[in-house]
Amino acid sequence: MKTRLAYLVIAVLLTGCNRSYSPEIEDVLRQAGDNRSQLEKVLERYSRDPADSLKFRAAEFLIVNMPGKYSEYYDAPWNDVATVCLRWTSSSNKKLVLDTYKLCEPVMREDVKYITAEYLINNIELSFKVWQERPWGKHIPFDVFCEDILPYRISIEQLENWREKALASFADLDTELNNPTMTAIEACCKINDLLPRFRMDKDFPAMNFSQLMSSTRGTCSEMSSLTVFSMRALGIPVTSEFTPRWADIASGHSWNAVRDSAGNYISFMGADSNPYKSHQGVTLLKSKVYRKTFAIQHNIPSENENIPFISENDNRIKDVSANYNDCTDTVRVRLKYPSKTPSGYVYLAFEQAHQLYIVAWTAGNDSIAEFSSTGRGILYFPVYYDNTPASDPFWLDKTGKTIILSPDSPDTLMTFTSIALYDKNYTARMHHGVFEGANKPDFSDAKILYAIDAVPKVSYNEAELKSPMNCRYVRYKSPPNSYCNVAEIEFYGLKEEKLNGTNIGSSGSWSNSGMSCDKAFDNDVTTYYDAVEADGGWTGLDFHERKQIHKIRYLPRNYESDNICEGYHYELFYRTEDGWTSTGKQVAVGNTVQFHVPSRALMYLHNVTLNKKGKIFFIDTDNKIHWR
Repeated sequence: MKTRLAYLVIAVLLTGCNRSYSPEIEDVLRQAGDNRSQLEKVLERYSRDPADSLKFRAAEFLIVNMPGKYSEYYDAPWNDVATVCLRWTSSSNKKLVLDTYKLCEPVMREDVKYITAEYLINNIELSFKVWQERPWGKHIPFDVFCEDILPYRISIEQLENWREKALASFADLDTELNNPTMTAIEACCKINDLLPRFRMDKDFPAMNFSQLMSSTRGTCSEMSSLTVFSMRALGIPVTSEFTPRWADIASGHSWNAVRDSAGNYISFMGADSNPYKSHQGVTLLKSKVYRKTFAIQHNIPSENENIPFISENDNRIKDVSANYNDCTDTVRVRLKYPSKTPSGYVYLAFEQAHQLYIVAWTAGNDSIAEFSSTGRGILYFPVYYDNTPASDPFWLDKTGKTIILSPDSPDTLMTFTSIALYDKNYTARMHHGVFEGANKPDFSDAKILYAIDAVPKVSYNEAELKSPMNCRYVRYKSPPNSYCNVAEIEFYGLKEEKLNGTNIGSSGSWSNSGMSCDKAFDNDVTTYYDAVEADGGWTGLDFHERKQIHKIRYLPRNYESDNICEGYHYELFYRTEDGWTSTGKQVAVGNTVQFHVPSRALMYLHNVTLNKKGKIFFIDTDNKIHWR
């Protein structure tokens, strides 16, 4: 009997040792090397009891998608690391800082080679517990659970038992969260209201739950990460969404989304604003929105060196642009130019400050590339991986109409007053301003020379006085909420002579920018007066004797050096297959410059004198200029 029992035990052990796993699991186990046994312990733990079959599938999900996951951190006390990060940008001697705090190169540990069975099992158990206990859990399918609750990490943070810590931190809400009527959206709002508010800081490394809670520093990405940690630990299905780059702002953005009982994802800004409230993720112009995933998506072949990166890991993101407004379902691009280095992919890019930024990709055939769920109101460039054109640029307007921008000959004469769109209406800041003259330095006897009763032109404005005024002091007094913005002021006498004097006016400048009141009289159209306060600012001249004022000439604050300046040289460029082509140079007469331009073309004006490129623009079929 004992002999038969011994044989049975050996047979069971041999069966366990020779257990067959899927090819995907076997591949990961081979990659694990010496850590293979830790992963096998997890699989064996959940393969014994049929009641654990779902947990076995969860373990498979985590292990199959584990390659490529890793921790990167400084092997030093967190208070030292955080202290260094807080002052890193301002550090004048970075080596001294690193040496003093004994921070060496970051440690990098691959999950497959270092993660423990205990850690994975604990993660799986706690994930299942909250999934099965929360009242909204019954509305969460297993595949959603695997992505939105189960993952044991978010980024490349140092691993810790964050689920236990988050559960302990919010234990006082446990009874409320288990109320049978509680929804995932309601629970999300309650937790989000309790998360700490962050101070902006770009110098911190990837942080885990404890580090984020204690530091409360970082960018929108860190805010999103803390939200995911907290929500998933409590069984609330929350994701991290992002746009790689705003279409009209030189940065990207991250936020969150929570899944409701109907399967819809409601966006919100973690640690800031709740679901259904306005936040930048929905208000600003974006071409694409992606969701970070734990599972490998196989979007593009990562081994291909001719593949540019959109995010830190393009094969762990999922396109969810269709969940957001102002998207066109499918944009078809007819490929016009061959690729010099074929990779099988075509990319969609847009331009900012004369640089192209790739935001989407698709597998293209010889003639057509299709892009799904593409944001409207944006100028796009179909390109290959090296930014060489695949087809002509196109404007996807707000209605979803595609306007192909393929230039013809430059034969339309146009007059320009600026090389870029005025992003802010600075000219309106002079509306209701007044010019005054006085013979007392405190202007107690001031009389109005001229009142600006309409929004002035972007270029120089002239005002002839109905009756010349004899005075020693003159000034421009700004209307409310205008910061006394004015670029240039000139006073003229009866013989059209320009009158000169000593500058007087309010002291200082906004945010100590240096744009003080004397800038209104420095004969430099690219500078301007920007007062310390929004109201009450003024600038003027002391002639040191009485002068007859006959005419006033003034220039509103422009968008820095974007206006056309008399005597400056300008050059117009338009885009062709071979790049930007010049139509020639012109010298501005007055505050305008004229060029013959092509229709259906992308163009920009270059201020040659200041060596400044203007914004890209095009002219639509109604002769309306669109500045990008």
